[in-house]
Amino acid sequence: MHADSLCEGDSVLIFDDLIATGGTLLAATSLVRRMGAQVFEAAAIIDLPELGGSQRLNDAGVPTFCLTEFSLSEY
Repeated sequence: MHADSLCEGDSVLIFDDLIATGGTLLAATSLVRRMGAQVFEAAAIIDLPELGGSQRLNDAGVPTFCLTEFSLSEY
């Protein structure tokens, strides 16, 4: 990410294919916030809620949206 790609007060939607532990989206959130912008929402196609990523994002003040979720015990 370029240092001048976000400005103070910008609102950002972060999108990933999968939320597992939430590490990737939390790292992106940290980067966005360090640049003075805010994360409007984190979105993903798939959530694996048993791994706790969505909860970690919510605890960090990042609302999440997922198209679908899968339980690991289903397999």
